[in-house]
Amino acid sequence: MPLYTFRNKDTREEYDKVMSYEELQEYLKQESIEQVFKINIYRYSDNNGAKDQFTEWAKDSNVNGNGGFKTYGKAITDYDRKQNDKKKNKNKS
Repeated sequence: MPLYTFRNKDTREEYDKVMSYEELQEYLKQESIEQVFKINIYRYSDNNGAKDQFTEWAKDSNVNGNGGFKTYGKAITDYDRKQNDKKKNKNKS
């Protein structure tokens, strides 16, 4: 069952309760109770991998070179890996 957050309008106390949607509808009929809506924001991280690098690149308003995104350091995409393998194989021939 979902967890809902409420505020008592008289005491300003916030608290959580687990209940079904039908129970929620009945509970909200009390005049001194209001539901509190919260937004949970999570930041993903891949330890400075391709996602983090892209996020930082997208925040930068400066355009360098042709403006394309290129990973650096340990964050190499599958496409980059394939291109590097092609170059290595070409140089061996």
